[in-house]
Amino acid sequence: MKYCINFIYLLAFIIVPRFSLSQSYTIKDRYGVSWNRYYLSWDFRPGWALHQEADYRFLTHTGAWHQLVFHTHLHWRWHSNADAAFGVTRMENGALEPSTLPHPRRIEWRLFQEMNLSTPIFRTLVAHHRYRIEQRFIPNLEVPFVWRGRYKLQLNWTLPGAKWTVHVFDEILLNWGKGTPGIFDQNRLYAGLSHAFSEHIRAEVGYMAQWQQAGRPDQLFLRDIVRASLYHHL
Repeated sequence: MKYCINFIYLLAFIIVPRFSLSQSYTIKDRYGVSWNRYYLSWDFRPGWALHQEADYRFLTHTGAWHQLVFHTHLHWRWHSNADAAFGVTRMENGALEPSTLPHPRRIEWRLFQEMNLSTPIFRTLVAHHRYRIEQRFIPNLEVPFVWRGRYKLQLNWTLPGAKWTVHVFDEILLNWGKGTPGIFDQNRLYAGLSHAFSEHIRAEVGYMAQWQQAGRPDQLFLRDIVRASLYHHL
């Protein structure tokens, strides 16, 4: 039974990105973005951890500032393979796409609640599931409040020696609520490699393809993202 469940997880990992983009969409624009992230986690007492993230993003073609994101979330580990969390996000948006036109900065605040589950598939291969619900507060838009649901399925494969790990994930983001232009918001597909320098420091670099709604329900941005992350565990 365990192996059947694991097979379903792997099958979902293949199907989800195709299903989420199965509608008829056109690509409005395709361009590169660099994401640069520092991730701090602090286990301040047994079963409890505070996570802090800072993420600076810029357009690789022009060097224009794209986004600055801060996440703060509190995690409670209620099982060896599961935890629950709630948090807040502050996102400041700059240039959404390469353009010579000035882009007004827009600040978005979010509250979110999430559940994280881990499932060992083999000894060195683990599946991670993240279920998140967000309440997005976006001033100066026609729809200033939006609900968004997110599901991420990630596979981590630890290589011999336990220093290097391969990471692959797919994440689907869906909107709902009165006045939202469409249900589909984003689909993110990622592959990366990390190296553990110690039990406290790990660095990761990878590539992400991000499809995001571009104002109209039938148009998408396609972003080619290089993501660099530094993880610091206390």
